[in-house]
Amino acid sequence: MYQFSGFSKPDFDVFLIPEFHVRMSALRTTVRPKLAMLGDDLAPLLAEVTGHAMYPHTASHARRRVNPPDDTWVAFSRSERGYKRYAHFEVGIFLDGVFVRFSIKPEGGDDKQALLQYLAGHQAKAFDLKDAAPIYYYANDHGINGRDIRSLTVENIPAIIQKASLKTHGFSVGMVFDRDQAVVRSAELVTRAHNAIRHLAPLYVGTMAAQVQS
Repeated sequence: MYQFSGFSKPDFDVFLIPEFHVRMSALRTTVRPKLAMLGDDLAPLLAEVTGHAMYPHTASHARRRVNPPDDTWVAFSRSERGYKRYAHFEVGIFLDGVFVRFSIKPEGGDDKQALLQYLAGHQAKAFDLKDAAPIYYYANDHGINGRDIRSLTVENIPAIIQKASLKTHGFSVGMVFDRDQAVVRSAELVTRAHNAIRHLAPLYVGTMAAQVQS
């Protein structure tokens, strides 16, 4: 049995709250505990996908002082100490739904360089990922302005690598599930997120392998 039982309408509607402190309070008391449960349920399953322990880290948004976040998430990395410097997976919630992503942040360090090496070596094949839901590439780690990976060709890869190499840019690939889908409102989301991450895993595994080789 899973601890996590699904997100509800009030969880999504937290992101409609305009006041900074009110929204932050609602995130801490309403959404963050659910993400923590989701993380605890999902982490052992992801260890089977990656071949090593994956530790859940629930976003705290501790540095924010003025603008409240438009989304929040639980991230999974191979480090107990954090996720921002590592290739990782994220399962998160925003006003319109739930996202599942493979992501590397601008401060991704050695993992970011390994990803660039993997992309350079595999070109368009690096995006040969399959899932029942559309998978999107994002030119940063924020999940904004996604492009369906089925539209990517070998001609697009140099620009993708160039973007990801910038100090101010990260890299994300993932999918979105609408808030009205039944799966996000039940424990079934744990299983669906697990399957989604399995289908994104070649990017993670390839990054890990490239890091070992470098």
